[in-house]
Parts: sequence; C-alpha cells; structure tokens
Amino acid sequence: MEQGDKKIVGLEEGWSFVATGLSKIRRAIDCGGEGLSSGEYMQVFTTVYCMCTQASPHNYSEQLYQRYKEDLDDYIKSNVLTFLRELRGETLLRELVERWRNHNLIVRSETNIFRYLNRYYISKRSLPSIQQVSSSSFHDLVFNELKSSVTRTVLGMIDDEREHKLIDRDLLKNVLAIYVEIGSGSLRIYRVDFEQAFLESTKNYYSRKFQSWNLDYSDDHDYKIKVASGFFTFFDAVGIDG
Repeated sequence: MEQGDKKIVGLEEGWSFVATGLSKIRRAIDCGGEGLSSGEYMQVFTTVYCMCTQASPHNYSEQLYQRYKEDLDDYIKSNVLTFLRELRGETLLRELVERWRNHNLIVRSETNIFRYLNRYYISKRSLPSIQQVSSSSFHDLVFNELKSSVTRTVLGMIDDEREHKLIDRDLLKNVLAIYVEIGSGSLRIYRVDFEQAFLESTKNYYSRKFQSWNLDYSDDHDYKIKVASGFFTFFDAVGIDG
C-alpha cells in the first residue's frame, strides 16, 4: 500500500522483519551466533521508524511497544530462565552474572533500534521506557524465581569467608551488584531481597559463635576477649560503628 509516494509498512510484515533482527542480536550476544551487519541494523531501525511515523490507521507505535515486551518475555523465559533454573550454587551465580551482562548489552543495542518509539510514543504517554521494560522483564521472570537460591548461596560464601575459607570475592561482588543494578538506581530490591537476609544470617552466625566460645573458653577473661573480637567483626559486617 502507498501513502503518497511512500510505501506503507504493514504491521505483520514490519513486525516479522523487526523480530527477526532482534532474534539475531540476542543470539549473537548470548550464544556467539551471527549478528546483524551495520546495513541490516539500519534496516531494522528504519522499519521501526516508519511504523511509528505512518499516519493513522497505519501508525503501529502501540503495537510495537506491546509486541516488543511480549517478544522479550518469551525470549527470556525460553533462553535464559530455562537454562538458569537447572543450575545450583556458585555455578548458578557465575551464569547469572554472565546472563545479566549479556542482557544489558542486548538492551543497549535494542534501545537504539526503538529510539524513536522511546522519544515520542513512550515519553508522551509516560510509559516505562524500553530500558525499564527490559529490566523489569529480567527482574520479574528471572531474578524473582532465582533470588532465594542466589541469596542462600551468597550468604553461604560469606559464612565461608568468616571461617577463613577462600572464596571468589569478584563473583560475590558481581552478584551483589545485580541486586542494585536491577533496581534501576533504587536500593529497594537490595534492601528487601538481600540486606534483610544478610543481617539475619549475620546475627544467627555470631549467636552460634558466642555459644561455642562459651564452651571452648574456661577462662572468663579469654572468653570476654573473644566475644569482644566477635562483636567488632559483627559491627564491621553490618556497617555499625563499634
């Protein structure tokens, strides 16, 4: 169909082309497959632009926004969650960090493709941006299902370090960063899903230690020194100025 001298991009035709491009981007980043060439990338970008700027009833901004969310959800459920939910322990943590990094690379590339949609349709209606939709999708579908197992493993690593065992500190740091980053600048998720469990775990750990020291040290003076040392370590762990 023509609109003036300009060819109209139909919804199904246009979305099929865009979805194929998105699939290539994701496969290249997650699996090392063949990605889009610069020319193909511009064609996908141009298709989205045309679908967002065509006159009614051929303006498909709303449909693009909805279909993007559905397509991303389907991809995350079938390619990310299905893989991660089979893993346990530190293997899960490593793969979660890797998939979160890949997700951010995917979002960065796809956000540029939907730049016009973001700038006009989404902003004018005060809808969540493509970045926010993508972050929420990973949080709701992946993080929410795995957070109990992830938090339990992280707390176990922290307890191991308290027992002077070697742990992968970089892995620990990268996992904890996800709790912050996935909140899009807010610490609410970190505080609710990790900090509360960490404080409870820390309290329980040192409660057990104090009981053990009471049995191990017959000399009252030695016991008090050990308890004081434990309190200072506890204060340092929870961020209290002792």
